[in-house]
Amino acid sequence: MKTTLIRVLAGMALAATALSLPGALSPASAATDVDVRPGSLAKGNPPAVPYLHHPSDGSWSVVDPKTGMKTPFDIGEADSVTLVGRSGSGFLLRVHYRTDWLIRAELGKPQRTIIDGIHYQSLTTMSADNRYLLTTAYVANGTQVRIRDAVTGATVARHTFRNATEPNPIDVSGTRVLIGGFSPARTMVWNWSTGTIRTVASRAAYTGAFSTDRVATYTKKPFENGACTVVSTISQPGTTLWRSCAEAVGAFSPDGARVVTEAIGWVDGATVVRRRSVRGTLLANYRNPHGVWVHGWENNTRVLLESAPYAGSSWLVRCEGTACERAWQAY
Repeated sequence: MKTTLIRVLAGMALAATALSLPGALSPASAATDVDVRPGSLAKGNPPAVPYLHHPSDGSWSVVDPKTGMKTPFDIGEADSVTLVGRSGSGFLLRVHYRTDWLIRAELGKPQRTIIDGIHYQSLTTMSADNRYLLTTAYVANGTQVRIRDAVTGATVARHTFRNATEPNPIDVSGTRVLIGGFSPARTMVWNWSTGTIRTVASRAAYTGAFSTDRVATYTKKPFENGACTVVSTISQPGTTLWRSCAEAVGAFSPDGARVVTEAIGWVDGATVVRRRSVRGTLLANYRNPHGVWVHGWENNTRVLLESAPYAGSSWLVRCEGTACERAWQAY
């Protein structure tokens, strides 16, 4: 199927260009500004990454796009849930209520609770290769970073930081863990095999991956005045690829060539997401006055956004460049 994208050229007539994409993507009306309100977009294929399916109040499952199989899981009527990521042949989900807990769902096996009683401010993320679960927990003498096996939940390594550090574990490569922290702002690499912690930048890392050699860092806490974000490589953090004091990286593309950004501190009410090259070249503005947020990348060029048609509801919207379509209802 072909989607026609229209480019507006100053002083010239409109020119139409055909772009081949799977799915029926709706064309953008301008070169960089894209209206991603779901009601005005054509319905396309479901996401190409795992996603939640909630057809009724009592029915929840994770859909695996590779197989089309649905893995069911049970939560309470008042609970909400976030899909953390793959866990071997199953999935990890964080369930939210008065306290949070982490469950593992696998097709044909009983549901298991991996972590119980998670503080709402504690962090839970997956390593880029889905092998490890990275968590934080408040303990008697500080904040503990724990590296866990993503399938069993067993703790592989742990280290306790001062609470003021606000450690943020981001990714794992071998026995190296990329960690951001504050007071002072810094990026660290902790090697749990040797027990060493090395500061590699005087800014706080908040997202990135060893596999792409990309990291985004804050110069100070994002809600503080004068906070800026800096994009660099992990291997050479002193060399700036892009810097902004208005935008923060929501996600790097899997190949590290592109980013999607949101406003630092949500100062614009989360009404715009920007697509840029890793060096900051503006490629598209995705706008929605009702709210739009970064969900993640489907592949190196396709990004998924959460976009609200009205208050209290949202959809996953797929965009490739300036062509967008509705992919699935978000929960």
